[in-house]
Amino acid sequence: MLTLPAIHPFLVNLLTEYVRVTQHPAALSDQIWHRIIEDALAQRVAPLLYQWVNLPGHQSFIPSTVRNRLKRELMQHSAWNLLLTTELRAILVACDQQGIPCIPLRGPVLAEQLYGDRSIRQMDDLDLLIHRKDLQAVKGIFERFGYQQHEQRAGFHEDFSYSLEFVHPTHGFLVEPHWTLAYPPHLELEPMRPVWMRCQRRRWLDLDIHCLSVEDLILHLCLHLQHKGRQAPLLWFYELDIVTRRHGTDLDWNVFIEQVRLMQQSSAIAEVLTLLSNTFHSPLPDSVITRLTDPPGKSSSSGVFMIEKEILVQSLPDSGEEFAMLASLHDFKNKLRYTLSLVFPSPQYMTRRYGTSTPVKLAGWYLARFCRIGVEGFRFALTWIMSVRRTRHN
Repeated sequence: MLTLPAIHPFLVNLLTEYVRVTQHPAALSDQIWHRIIEDALAQRVAPLLYQWVNLPGHQSFIPSTVRNRLKRELMQHSAWNLLLTTELRAILVACDQQGIPCIPLRGPVLAEQLYGDRSIRQMDDLDLLIHRKDLQAVKGIFERFGYQQHEQRAGFHEDFSYSLEFVHPTHGFLVEPHWTLAYPPHLELEPMRPVWMRCQRRRWLDLDIHCLSVEDLILHLCLHLQHKGRQAPLLWFYELDIVTRRHGTDLDWNVFIEQVRLMQQSSAIAEVLTLLSNTFHSPLPDSVITRLTDPPGKSSSSGVFMIEKEILVQSLPDSGEEFAMLASLHDFKNKLRYTLSLVFPSPQYMTRRYGTSTPVKLAGWYLARFCRIGVEGFRFALTWIMSVRRTRHN
């Protein structure tokens, strides 16, 4: 089940209450303030905390040593954001020159859209949405930029995943070109046609770029939260709340619900929106969650679909989506190739993934990976069997 991260109550109140200017915390020790900053950094909301600290009359609530530490962290964070912004612009220009439609997902574009400031949003990498038919051209762009492709085995991501991964040659961050907003095991491309038809043009920096419609942006933010599960930082919930508050009365919820159903993500989206409504009191129409909770259509009554839905909404290990993808493959050859690539990736992948290159350490990581995936696979198999039994009884 999707839950908010466990953090200091002050941070939760800061983001969930809409009287932030008048919030005055009780006297807190330096140790507690350091814990709050650690939580803020981990949950990617340190810039929002710093904004609160700099409000009139608030600086006296936080010790100067703690405030200076927060300031230093944010200076490094701003420099990183500038690097990502510069790289994103170069990628978008290269795609435009080759006539490749490209939609930036989250990142610096979302930062400017939500906050009017690219330095505020804490982020690690860059994500793009492209057409699958443009993969080879996009690969060529990243090769010219010196990026290295990061995947378990050659062709693994194209055949079994939703995006490619490229590693920056100097700074090591990832750029991921996606060809769908969905995640395993639902990777059909046909539901993406309406998304591309609804995309909009807007000005960003000195470029005219493609952007998701508001309906598809909310869908994307929900799916990304559900995809990351327990690893999702508080910032992502907060930003989803901002979008729904800012555009909730303007967007077409019927279009949103139809797109959710096309992607067979009703249960996952309903869970995210329910949590958002209960925690952030986001202004969502009651009918939206109700309609998603019991979506019509034969796809939702399908036994296989019901099993996958039950598995994916449970608290599974990090590899839940990977095993769900494996279970959805019907060809034995693809199942075997998928399994071998997952358990025994190439040495290049292992070296980059675990930061080691010596044969002994590499062998140790292979063994650890085999054991971890074996345990998770066993847990997944038990969950699958129980889901099958429950579905048959229903």
